[in-house]
Amino acid sequence: MLSGGRQRKAETHAVLDIGSSKVVCLIGQSDPNLGVRLIGSGFGVSAGLKSGAVVDMEALAHGVRKAVQDAEKEAGLAVDKVAVNIAVRSMRSEHLNVQTEFASGEVADRDLRRLINSSLSEFAQPEQTILHAIPLSWSVDGEQKINEPRGMFGRSLGVDMHFVLAGVGPLRNLAHCIERCHLNIKSVSVSPYMSGISVLTDDEKDLGVTLIDLGGGMTSAAVFRDNTLVHVESLPVGGQTLTKDIARGLVTPAEAAERIKLLYGSALHGADDDSVQIPCPPMGAQDTLHHEPKSMLTGIIRSRVEEIFEILRDRMQERGLDAYSGRRIVLTGGGAHLTGVRELAEFVFNKRVRIGRPHGVLGLKDSLSGPAFSVATGLLKYQFIQDAEVISGPPDLTGRRYMRKRYSGGSLGRSWQWLRENF
Repeated sequence: MLSGGRQRKAETHAVLDIGSSKVVCLIGQSDPNLGVRLIGSGFGVSAGLKSGAVVDMEALAHGVRKAVQDAEKEAGLAVDKVAVNIAVRSMRSEHLNVQTEFASGEVADRDLRRLINSSLSEFAQPEQTILHAIPLSWSVDGEQKINEPRGMFGRSLGVDMHFVLAGVGPLRNLAHCIERCHLNIKSVSVSPYMSGISVLTDDEKDLGVTLIDLGGGMTSAAVFRDNTLVHVESLPVGGQTLTKDIARGLVTPAEAAERIKLLYGSALHGADDDSVQIPCPPMGAQDTLHHEPKSMLTGIIRSRVEEIFEILRDRMQERGLDAYSGRRIVLTGGGAHLTGVRELAEFVFNKRVRIGRPHGVLGLKDSLSGPAFSVATGLLKYQFIQDAEVISGPPDLTGRRYMRKRYSGGSLGRSWQWLRENF
């Protein structure tokens, strides 16, 4: 209760998971005693997105409107601002160590702010935008791995920053699509990060874990260590690529290939695969229904999924993250439903693997509790937690917002800025 006798209004947020096959809108509300409660959900068909990039503005806008309208109707309120996700091939991680000297003997907020602003300006470019900026650790006078430097004494301050960046082109199109639906973007987050928020345990994020999100148009990965996101990866292949492989290999329409994948698909060979015959609808009117052995389907699926895992494994090894990320892999996304995918991941990565499912949101329906909805639920949870990021709000699509923090006003302006920060 507030001092005036009125009850505090519950915090409410809306999120949009815009994937290559579906659009999901969730509306959540804070519960003082129980956490985040789902009060509305809606779904739409994502027909205008390919590998994270908009290819049909009107088709995607139609799916967004449908999802938002259904969620608004269920929640009984109107939405004007949404947090959204993105997974594009230009998504990448960058790490930067920044050092500064300061006259004051005690580290204060202004010292941290000046150092972070300096690091942000290093990646402020017109063709890319910073989606996440996370301080991994601080150092004072060379003493490393400091979590909270405020109040400490020294003459030099350093920070190790993790930046997640993406090209502005796909973001501009996505923002324009959402604006056409009469919505404003509150923030943009990368999909594997949000999946991790949704499905990982605190112990996994602390000890080291790699999350792999097997989406429809993209496969993305996020590495967590010491309860912090330390790296992201993305590949422009996913469940839709697999469906096309099946359609080509079995000579059947893409729609039929999707059904075959769901009904018979497996990433591991079985003892009776050669004897089981799969009916394959014809490609044209003159063709007839034909049958192919299940072993052929399994071979197609295993080849593609194994390739995805091997590329991710090799990239992690090249970046020195294989051992750092621990002995745990968590699979999520729609592709995690595929039979045998967990066992194949264990074989390729030589690590313990589990399938991740959303948790931590009250009122989550059974239809929303599968791996395919990990991004949406993670986005919703993320709106209610206090995180370690140093930027907020919609992404900068000009490349100038953080440059101004360092270079505003010429030499005289920089002098006044220095005086304001230090006195």
